[in-house]
Amino acid sequence: MSSSKHIDIICVVVLVLTLLITVLFMNGEKFGITPITNGDEENGQFTANDLNADWDRSDATKITLTGDGGSVSGDGAYIIDGDVYIAYAGKYVLSGELSNGSVIVEANAKDKIWILLDNVSLNCNDSAAILVKQAEKVFLTLADGTENTVSSGAEYAKEAVSLGIDGAIYSKDDLTINGSGSLTVSAEYKHGIVCNDDLVAVGGNIEITAAQDGIHANDSARFADVDITISAGDDGITVSNDDETAYIYIESGNITIPSCYEGIESIDITIAGGTINITPTDDGINANGRGNNSVIRITDGDITIINPTGRDADGLDSNGDIYISGGKLFISVNGDGTNCAIDFGSESGGICEINGGTIIAAGSSMMLEAPASSSKQGFIMHNSSTASAGTVVALENSAGKVLLSEIIPCSFSSVIISSPELNIGETYTVSVGDTQTDITVDNSSASKGGFGMGGMFGGGKQDKFPNGQPDWDNANGDDFQPGNAPEMPSGGMPNGGMPNGEISSGGIPNGGMPNGDGSPQNGFKPGGGFKGDGYNKGKFPDEHGGDDDHKMPFGQNDHEPSDTLSKSANISPNTFILIAISALLLIAGIIIALKVRH
Repeated sequence: MSSSKHIDIICVVVLVLTLLITVLFMNGEKFGITPITNGDEENGQFTANDLNADWDRSDATKITLTGDGGSVSGDGAYIIDGDVYIAYAGKYVLSGELSNGSVIVEANAKDKIWILLDNVSLNCNDSAAILVKQAEKVFLTLADGTENTVSSGAEYAKEAVSLGIDGAIYSKDDLTINGSGSLTVSAEYKHGIVCNDDLVAVGGNIEITAAQDGIHANDSARFADVDITISAGDDGITVSNDDETAYIYIESGNITIPSCYEGIESIDITIAGGTINITPTDDGINANGRGNNSVIRITDGDITIINPTGRDADGLDSNGDIYISGGKLFISVNGDGTNCAIDFGSESGGICEINGGTIIAAGSSMMLEAPASSSKQGFIMHNSSTASAGTVVALENSAGKVLLSEIIPCSFSSVIISSPELNIGETYTVSVGDTQTDITVDNSSASKGGFGMGGMFGGGKQDKFPNGQPDWDNANGDDFQPGNAPEMPSGGMPNGGMPNGEISSGGIPNGGMPNGDGSPQNGFKPGGGFKGDGYNKGKFPDEHGGDDDHKMPFGQNDHEPSDTLSKSANISPNTFILIAISALLLIAGIIIALKVRH
């Protein structure tokens, strides 16, 4: 009987200890226990390893290059036929010159590789000069005070082409660039830096010249505290995957793209800071996915987009939505053709909402779209006859204080203005050159500066035609009157073709059917959104006519990003492992106790 009691006590003790161990494992940090990590767990957009450019080099393998070969001091790397191979996890320091060869990383799929570029010059005539064939993640660190160059030839070998290698720096797996040194990349064949997975650039001074894309990633591209200058034959920075989880995120630093077709392109783009200057021949910033998944968010930063040559180009272009809540945005696209300063997917239910920031966006009025009346910050959409390049646009309040004044470098016939000092219900004076117009801000009306086609399509309320017809100018500045069409009746095309001389709410009220109440048969919902048939399922919050279950790349269901942009939190797999261990201990204790008892 005494032995049985002892066994019962043992069972109780084992149970209590198991429960205590489980609680301790799950709440260890609260009790002062520091977990052991590998430094590459994501916390927000960047890991500790991403941000650590000062890693310990004391035990790193040294690779010294000497033109067509070199020497290796340490383990994990070797040189064959002018190519450098890195085969194992670890740290490596590269210096010297490789005149025609590649640094090839071909390690285990779970290996992390650190490579310090220490005044290195790499060139490969027929393939990538830095080629990551396999690794879990590679960290390229630009040593402080160093100048590093990577270049590739104009024609790649058949083997490289067959493997899809198309960049001077090419990685099949995750790639991080950090440090404080400089890196110059020259790609005569296709792209400068290519990453098939996630690319991170968090330091250094990087200059890229590429035949096609400057930076081309597949899943995501994230930037902070980096200076990048890109001259590209195609896109400056692009994330090509059209999956809704693909995105570009810019937190800080300087990105200058003085020459490109499109500047920054992805299905999802967030700019949370930094200074960005883009001179494209087509769109400046383009959210290019299928309409329901495309979004541009600007929460901070200083963004300038100037396009003096485009014929069908936009400053901001989203196939879905645009949300601006901070920063400074200056756009000038020439007033010729259908160039829009801000273009969004209104035809598929998309909106542009302005909730903060300072905006001057000038372009053509032909395809103009108005920001949403739900915008929390006041805006003015002013249309006029075409103003020449170099015209000054200014905004004054009723007391005569100049709130904004900018020289617009390209011709324009429309300008969107918004500022934290622009209050809904108050009257302001907009000056376009010597012409002044008083406007009362109500977030639905454009100024009385002449008719622009945006009045039909963009939801803005436009004035009558002067003298019965629009005052459009062609590229030579002459009045454009095709076919000498007869004058329209006084007031032109009022109410979207009705009498009284005005066009209300973009011709079709509220983006829906007549009277703005939509057409249930066709799936329209008031406010320009859609319902049913999966058109906009999961894209818009309820107030914009859709469901609220869309998965955003930062783990948010709403269209406004949170203060800290981070991927959605998940329960760590380690938690489940610890629970399983605790359960096994409990079962083992019970089995032992029962055997002893019997």
